[in-house]
Amino acid sequence: MGGGTHGVVQTRGPSGNVVSTISTPGSTTVTGMDTTASGVGASANGDGASAYGAWASTQGENTTAVGFRAVAKFAGSVAIGHNAQAIADPATAVGDNSLASGNDSVALGASAQATGNRSVALGAFSVASQPNTVSVGSPGEERRITNVAAGVQATDAVNVSQLRDVSRTAYSGTALSLAMSGAVMPHLANGEVGVALGVGTYKGYSAMSLRIQGSNPDGLTWGIGAASTGKEWGMQMGVGIKWK
Repeated sequence: MGGGTHGVVQTRGPSGNVVSTISTPGSTTVTGMDTTASGVGASANGDGASAYGAWASTQGENTTAVGFRAVAKFAGSVAIGHNAQAIADPATAVGDNSLASGNDSVALGASAQATGNRSVALGAFSVASQPNTVSVGSPGEERRITNVAAGVQATDAVNVSQLRDVSRTAYSGTALSLAMSGAVMPHLANGEVGVALGVGTYKGYSAMSLRIQGSNPDGLTWGIGAASTGKEWGMQMGVGIKWK
């Protein structure tokens, strides 16, 4: 209860900041079976509802509101903390001034806001405004997610190590291609065989290639080449023929 004597207390009410004096008898209301309300102006409506704290309010079956002005609407909603608002069907808001207003949304942290349906806001001041999203920050106040294991399934998140592996493979592949194309073969007459070397580099990755090519009097030309970065390698083969 707020400060006062003989059943009279001071309060700022359910939404304002002006201090007023009220009589505590009758200020707490309970409606439904197995409901509990405790605190000045606390209100528990709905079977199994629980409201703890001044002006805490529950408005649905099995709802829970804990804290000054905490509000939980719709069956199964939970609001914990000063002015925590779980006002969707159902929603969970935990933290000072937290807000969960999207259906099936979760807001965890002081002033966290989960306004999109099935969205999750993790951490103080995080904002999840789009459906089916998880937010760990807000525009201009982003957070890193650390200690992330390497993804395995198709829908898993990847970590920086995996991205670097993808980049390494891509850059190595580009260097291999440049090395292959850089192996300039001299013009070969029928029956001659030539060898060419090539070098390629891209984004700090280098590769070397070797190509052997030959032709015969029947107009058949053949070639085979290989390139390597030291860790990655590639190979190519080809045959051509000409006639009059």
